Amino acid sequence: MNCLNFQRIEISDKDRAEECLRKSNFRGCEYSFGNNFVWRKAYNIEVCFYNGFYFVKQQSGKNTRFIYPTGRSDEDDNIRLAIELLRDYTNENNLPLTIYANKCISDKIALLFPQSLLRPERGFFDYVYIAEDLESLKGKKYHSKRNHLNRFYENNWSFEPLSADNIGECVEMNRQWRMENIDKCDISSEMESKIQELCVVECSLKHYDELGYIGGVLRVDGSVQAFTFGEPSSDDCFVVHVEKALRKYQGAYAAINREFVKSLNGRFKYINREDDTGSEGLRKAKLSYNPCFLEEKFKITLP
Repeated sequence: MNCLNFQRIEISDKDRAEECLRKSNFRGCEYSFGNNFVWRKAYNIEVCFYNGFYFVKQQSGKNTRFIYPTGRSDEDDNIRLAIELLRDYTNENNLPLTIYANKCISDKIALLFPQSLLRPERGFFDYVYIAEDLESLKGKKYHSKRNHLNRFYENNWSFEPLSADNIGECVEMNRQWRMENIDKCDISSEMESKIQELCVVECSLKHYDELGYIGGVLRVDGSVQAFTFGEPSSDDCFVVHVEKALRKYQGAYAAINREFVKSLNGRFKYINREDDTGSEGLRKAKLSYNPCFLEEKFKITLP
């Protein structure tokens, strides 16, 4: 009888999950409780706590996949134990054994299980930046960004933390963002993706305080024009889960990006702005900020 018992992820799992996440200290965006929780419906996320591990399962049936678990060190014995627990579970439930992991863990799994197949998942690579670079935007490589910012800074703008005092205005701005980006979208696949994203943002705002998010709000003439929020994934890395801006003011995205990083006051060396989901437009935009490295993710299939 297998020991793993997966259940739907709940807010009440937060403290226990974060204890495991802190121990592993991975930088990937999937290694944050908020990310796991707000995507629970879209990816049918279930979790399991067993023997010091925090297991995360996504999707179902033949599409089932697991995030490499946190909670124990990356020593060979712990990696082997995690894989064997998942192997027993998938065998018993007639499921494929597919695991997603960062490069370090993937390399170790490949050595411990030579029969495993590894494939890089480029669309899942996270873009990680030096926080100081995003704050200062110095040098020729950020020339265009500074031009956008200068246009925005010509307005009567202000920045403040996202909190209970302004979260209702962010919910309203999110509705306006929908009208600009979804209601006028002609491509069905793109519309489906944006609707899913909208639902995740709504869920995040609803549970903002419970999830312990940190965020910021950008106003022009007193009206909310952009907001952003996220959470730490490791001691030195902050993950920006959401960044939204309306189209009225040029440079609003560049401004909310910069002002929020400034508000973190140097607490984190790195800013993880998550992946590009394989979108060429999003990839171009994220590369334009000159990431210091990509947090690589691999799909690992074991027989």
